[in-house]
Amino acid sequence: MDVAIAEEPRLLHELTGRMRFHIPSWEGCDPRPLERDLRSIAGVQRAQVNAITGNVLVLYDSSTTNSATILARARRLEPSYPPVDAAPPAQSAATQPSAFRELRGRARIAVRGLDRDPKLARIVVERLERFTTVRAKASPLTGRVLVEYDENHVQLEDLISTVLDIELPELPGEDRPSHPLDPAPLIQSAARTVGAAAGLTLLAVRRLANSTAPPVSGSAPAVVASTLGVLQGYPATRNGLRSIFGQNAADLLFQGAAIVSLALSGNPLGLAVTGSESLRLLTKVVARRAAWRRYVAGLGEAPSSEPGTVVRLEAGARVPLVADVIEGTGIAVGRDGLPHRASPGEVVPAGARLFGGPFVLELRAGKAFIPEPRPAPVGQSLYSRYTEALGPVSLVYAGLTALLTRSFTRTLSALVLVNARPALIGLDAADLGAATRAIRGGVTVVGTRPDRHIRLPDLLLIDSPRVLTDGFETRSPNPVDGTFDAAELFARAASIAAAAGSPWGGAFRSSTQVKAQDGRFDGTTASAAMDGQRWTLGPMGVHDKGSRLAEHHADGMQLLVLKNSSGKVFGSIVIRPRLAPGVADLVAACESYGVKIGMLGAGDAAAAEAVSRRAHVPLVHGESAVEVIRARQAQGAFVALVTDSASAASALAACDLGIGL
Repeated sequence: MDVAIAEEPRLLHELTGRMRFHIPSWEGCDPRPLERDLRSIAGVQRAQVNAITGNVLVLYDSSTTNSATILARARRLEPSYPPVDAAPPAQSAATQPSAFRELRGRARIAVRGLDRDPKLARIVVERLERFTTVRAKASPLTGRVLVEYDENHVQLEDLISTVLDIELPELPGEDRPSHPLDPAPLIQSAARTVGAAAGLTLLAVRRLANSTAPPVSGSAPAVVASTLGVLQGYPATRNGLRSIFGQNAADLLFQGAAIVSLALSGNPLGLAVTGSESLRLLTKVVARRAAWRRYVAGLGEAPSSEPGTVVRLEAGARVPLVADVIEGTGIAVGRDGLPHRASPGEVVPAGARLFGGPFVLELRAGKAFIPEPRPAPVGQSLYSRYTEALGPVSLVYAGLTALLTRSFTRTLSALVLVNARPALIGLDAADLGAATRAIRGGVTVVGTRPDRHIRLPDLLLIDSPRVLTDGFETRSPNPVDGTFDAAELFARAASIAAAAGSPWGGAFRSSTQVKAQDGRFDGTTASAAMDGQRWTLGPMGVHDKGSRLAEHHADGMQLLVLKNSSGKVFGSIVIRPRLAPGVADLVAACESYGVKIGMLGAGDAAAAEAVSRRAHVPLVHGESAVEVIRARQAQGAFVALVTDSASAASALAACDLGIGL
């Protein structure tokens, strides 16, 4: 007779008021009855069961109960299995939040849905910081949460379990991108490169020793190498092996075996191809790791970006999310590129650069969204048509060879000679080369979906005029009564702006300084004391519009008027968005490579048209970025989006290549 013996709960870790234990009999069972029963114990504040691992985390009041009482209750409970047709009570091991330890007591946890629902970031941070020794910071851009914790008081597994039940459900085709510092790609690419180099060295030494025979006699190594080449030469088998073993494990296993076989069969050409492919991957992995480290170092003590957080920002900083101004007065660059008032009670958009201040802001939560699949697949390229056609051709060719020669070796040679392996190697090399060039150009590749590649888009969509601008610039001053010439008028305006805290950034720069004191800025107008009276510099008012100042005011710009305390107007200066360096190069590159470029309008229509005209980037009309992206994708286009705003999260999810500034 078979007798089943239930394993006793095993204590894994215990501190005052906190314990974690393992119950093997509850693995794969419904955790809810156990959680309810443990929470019913007097003094237990929280109980969380991971049905996958069988680990239980319990927080309790040590003055009311103790670990022995909790373990005794757990022993008396019988596992509760869910109905056969019911949904599993917890996520599968493959979809659990993954974590990467960067340093001792510092890790990043990938939480699904951070990019889809801004409110989730705040919930995750609050849940993690219930542990007194934990500090957390969420990044919707990377989809990860940085946690710093004391390993003597809390384990990383407990932190992962804490966010297990609050992350959003998995979407079809969604994966968890590997961490940029994940050692697996580095190990497998380095191992393959070293292996290929060692094989080439072995063959070179034998050649110098006047030995032309392969290291191992017989056809077995060549047959093994050819078979592995055939398996890697068809997209279906290659992708299938990667899905079963994982990309890094599959590539290392099969490429490693191929390197050994090629070396033993004396095939220097095969080793050279494999080695160059591995070296290409190694250079990309090294560059990506270096870029990530620079990105993390650049963050420094950057303010948190969770909704509901109150942050302090200095002049020149960008607003991470839509925010309410609590303290500080200055200017925020709107999505149209024009200056907008930033003072207590005002709302500033996400991505806006601030001038003036300093500011105290309360971040708002954006709208949640559910990404939708592409309305149509990307139009077929020459590569896709080639690989689709070559598969059947290769099999037919191999079948005819087998029929006519009745030779296994000749048939295998036919499969090796006629397959898509060269095209696959070329595509991988092109993808790796593009990613490496982008990284070396200053881009940080955070992570991507399997169907996203850094490639030439059909349409480069600019999210707003602000993306193409960098602050403000002034045009020639316009004196009106002859009191000041243009240079002195501009010098006085520059002195007022400097005394008021430079609310327009570096737009006013003058080599001639006029002494100005007691500067102030109310959100629209700067004022300062000069020559014993109060001077102001601000937008043209209602009473000024009938004067000849209006003749010098063009659409898409802002006219600033210089007045004294009596209201006398001495002249005006036009301020407008300054085009960012490199805009001309971007437009020229798009024209050179046949990429269509377009810009969405935002805010003031005249300002958007002015930026479009000056940058030579046509305006794209549509209700939203998502609408424009979907419309072009329905035509089979590969669409890239450039944005500087977290409010464009839904558009970043919809496009084929997302670029965030």
